[in-house]
Parts: sequence; structure tokens; C-alpha cells
Amino acid sequence: MNTIITIGREVGSGGHEIGLKLAEELGIPFYDKLLISMVAEEGEFAQKYLEEMDEKVDIHIAPFLATRSNYSLYQMPVSDKVYFRQAEIIRELADKGSCVIVGRCADYILEGRPDLVRVFLYADLKDRVARKEAMGLEIIESDMTKHVQVTDRKRSRYYRNYTGQIWGAKENYDVCLNTSVTGIDGAVAMLKTLVEKRNQAE
Repeated sequence: MNTIITIGREVGSGGHEIGLKLAEELGIPFYDKLLISMVAEEGEFAQKYLEEMDEKVDIHIAPFLATRSNYSLYQMPVSDKVYFRQAEIIRELADKGSCVIVGRCADYILEGRPDLVRVFLYADLKDRVARKEAMGLEIIESDMTKHVQVTDRKRSRYYRNYTGQIWGAKENYDVCLNTSVTGIDGAVAMLKTLVEKRNQAE
């Protein structure tokens, strides 16, 4: 049974770690930062630039809502070109077979697939800040709390720009988990059980 799991996540909620461990438990491919490398390999954009632009959007007057119908690629801001190419890659990966994909509006891009499970992870702010501090990251902002909040706002704006929907709103997902309650391993176990039960039922 094919299963595509998309994971939206607040900064510091453990999305990458949970997605990676879940993919390992299920024996399926995992895609997060690798998506950036896949776009970079095509040669139009440098890896470093793509990393800086990741899940950020140029400010425009109106959202494009993930469609090219009335808009030329030559007119698009660079962030739109990157988004659309990344969306194509996400669809191609999903068509190949089961996988876990973190972020990048994958839940919206793949919406309507019968094999799709859309997950959103969140956590208490203090726990998210502590997790990011433990990683020893160099940040531009004055403190880690501000960094987490600013990055969340950027992800929210990115999601709304390309989907027209509210990032983190429960109606856009099949499962929402508070990782302050579940912990990393608890979230992995719960999602694995959900996927296995779902596949058995079908």
C-alpha cells in the first residue's frame, strides 16, 4: 500500500527528526533539505541561495495559489520559480512511491491523493526554543525566542502565499500533534501506528 506522509511543523517542534525516524521505521524515503539539493542539481540556482530562500517568499501584491495558468515564468519572482519546480519534484516523488516529505507546502501540493496523510507538528514555545538552543545554531536575531518566532512567521507567510490557506489550521491536516506532550519518539510511534492501521483498513 502506497503511503505519502507530509509533515508541516513549527520551528523547533522536531519535524525533521520525527520525519526521518518515521521514514526509517516504515522503510520509506525521506525528503527535507534534500529537495533543495534536487533543485540545485538542475543548475539554474546555487545551493547556497536556495538554502537562504528555503520556505521564504518574495513579497508580492497577490498570491499565485500554486498555479501557472495566468502567469509567465519570465514574470515570476525567483521564489515562485523555485516553488513551482520544487512542487513538480514533490509530485514526481509521490508518484514513484511511499515517502515522507517535510514542509514546502507538500500537503497542499499533493492534496486529493488517496494515499496521503497530512501531519502538522507543534509544541510549546519554551520547548521549541530549548530544542533550537541545544543545536548550537548561529542566528541573526538577538535571541533564540525571536529567531523561532520570526522563522514561524516566514513559514506562515510562505504557506499562505502559495496555498491561500492558514498554516497550522487543523482543517488543513489529518493529524495535529503537540510534541511537548508526545515527545519525539512518542510522535513517531503514534504516526507509525496510524499509518499501519490505515493501511490495514484499506
